[in-house]
Amino acid sequence: MVMQKQKTWLMNCLSRNYQSEYGLKYDFKKIDSVTSYQNQVPLTSYEELKPYIKKISEGDKDILFMGEPIAFELTGGSTGGAKLIPYTKESFTDFQRAILPWFVTTIENYGLSGKNMYLTISPALTREEKSKGGVRIGVHDEEYLGESLSNFDELTLMPSWVGDLEDIATWQLCTLYWLIRSKELELISIWSPTFLLMLLDTLDNIESDLLTLLKRGNEISGHELKSDKEALSRLEEYISKKDTAILWPNIKLISCWEDASSKPFFEALKKRFPHVNFQAKGLISTESVVTIPDSNGNPTLAIESAFYEFLQEDGEVLLANKLCVGSSYEVIITTNGGLYRYQSGDVVLCESCSEEKVILRFQGRKGVVSDLVGEKLTEAFVSNSLKVIDTPSILFPSTTGYILFVEKNLSQSREEISEKIEQSLSKNPQYAYARKIGQLKKLEVRNAQALSKSYLEYRTKKGSRMGDIKIPSLSVDKEFYNLIKKEVS
Repeated sequence: MVMQKQKTWLMNCLSRNYQSEYGLKYDFKKIDSVTSYQNQVPLTSYEELKPYIKKISEGDKDILFMGEPIAFELTGGSTGGAKLIPYTKESFTDFQRAILPWFVTTIENYGLSGKNMYLTISPALTREEKSKGGVRIGVHDEEYLGESLSNFDELTLMPSWVGDLEDIATWQLCTLYWLIRSKELELISIWSPTFLLMLLDTLDNIESDLLTLLKRGNEISGHELKSDKEALSRLEEYISKKDTAILWPNIKLISCWEDASSKPFFEALKKRFPHVNFQAKGLISTESVVTIPDSNGNPTLAIESAFYEFLQEDGEVLLANKLCVGSSYEVIITTNGGLYRYQSGDVVLCESCSEEKVILRFQGRKGVVSDLVGEKLTEAFVSNSLKVIDTPSILFPSTTGYILFVEKNLSQSREEISEKIEQSLSKNPQYAYARKIGQLKKLEVRNAQALSKSYLEYRTKKGSRMGDIKIPSLSVDKEFYNLIKKEVS
């Protein structure tokens, strides 16, 4: 079933776009099998597709796909510059084919009403822009849900206008105002757990402003925010007890990223909501859906949302039905948004593979590699190595070794943390050898109390959507390294 549906999806995509410039170049019309597709169309990257995307952004039609896009979305990842990703009508359909079944299954499994939800609504940060050709840049959160959930404002407890706010402080205040008033809240569905942790930290910092707003009401950005005595009373009790069950006694589920670098933040969030069930989100990027949680919460390949291939370390490309359990692969995607055999940089671990479903767990980004003396540390490897301390942290290369910034003081000393991480990193034989002969100095550990907050602010200033930001386990970003160095102890 997996490959039958995958082939059907691929042939429909190619037949729809065979007269596009890219389709004519690689003769899509003659492709009649998965094998001929792999033989005729090369693996590609964003840089190789960039000239085509530039043409589309300037108003040219029928370039990577027939017609023109509905919108573009900006994405930058954790290290590269901004990338412009085109969306077609079919692109949104592909997202909905994965998201809507998850939505229905989640409602059934957790006994939700289907209303009283908070789905991520990120701040606008900048005014809506258009490309040179007049195509909108920026996709609203609710657009991924489609017409079947067109009554978005009725399903959620957050009015959509909050997402139009450009000032972060105003957005935070309004978001928390609506959340605190939402005693009946049942479901929080976000991407990064840092998004909700950040809101909780902000709540602690602007308690007095929220108390005043709930007591007196106010007009903000042309919208009347009413006073709410009941919410005010709950907030006052929360401030004294710091128990999230006081604010949101009816929450049944929080859904967010759990894997790779998100793991410590996921665990931190669980501690803030001990009365709530948690569900790990699948792998969804700006470019495409890859996995979505099944009825048991397993990240399952979304076989009707894109065409997927998997690149081994030795360079061999496998199809979904040929993956080996326990092996890791880079995901290659073909999308209806004009990305053909696109190397995503996302690395996944195969946990199960059958004719019915493929379960893949996100491990990290392939593109982030640190190589000071031949050790070639990848983010996936570092993310796994940092699990032994289970606290928000980022590893940076320095001139003669590595520095680990940890967000909070632990019961362990810096020396103990260093020893633990050194043992984990030494599972990489090149790292172990470099340490043994003195090429790399011993791992240095430093405290950075505002590590998460600083990274979120840094990425949002770079244009990333707040709700989409993953805090990396490994970073080679010198600009952020220099920034965080000033804040450490």
